[in-house]
Amino acid sequence: MIGNEIVAAVATGVVAYLLGSLPFAVWVARSAGVDIFEVGTANPGASNVFRKVGRKHGAVVFALDILKGVVAVLVGMVLGCPDYVLPFAAVFAMVGHWVPVFMRFKGGAGLATGMGVGVALLGVWGLIPTVLGLASLPLTKDGPRSAVVALVVAVVVAFLTGPNWVALGGMVLLTVLLLARYFFVELPKDRRGDRPEPHVRD
Repeated sequence: MIGNEIVAAVATGVVAYLLGSLPFAVWVARSAGVDIFEVGTANPGASNVFRKVGRKHGAVVFALDILKGVVAVLVGMVLGCPDYVLPFAAVFAMVGHWVPVFMRFKGGAGLATGMGVGVALLGVWGLIPTVLGLASLPLTKDGPRSAVVALVVAVVVAFLTGPNWVALGGMVLLTVLLLARYFFVELPKDRRGDRPEPHVRD
């Protein structure tokens, strides 16, 4: 049984990473004739597509990126992973979004994918951090900061609903990773002025 669980966990991690690596923002923006790496924040994510390519395109990317997080966790469930392994499936999906093998490891912040993970681990309660994360976007004007809001709220929701220890573990892991990415990757980019100036229509 332990051997089967290990195989299931490894297979789930690989599938979750590959799912996370699917660059929907790049593909959708390219279909509109835009290189998402050259506009706005240069972040290949739903929020940048929404602002610099179009609302419909951004909505499509947002939905697909959420689906990546949901499916990654569901794969673990279908393959028979123990509950305590599911948060690691969520982490691999996020890492795939951050450093996608299909895009030479140039990825986005993972806001939508993190929301999808929250929905999968929390069930209907996952809608609360999802809605609040989206609502914070006009204030933060930045996907990574909004992701922090969503994941912190998800931690609180996971604690209050049971507590749901599997979801709580997953949300804590993702929050720590997201904060690490922000302080060690995103913030240094801002300080160096590496982000390009927007030069296409909203």
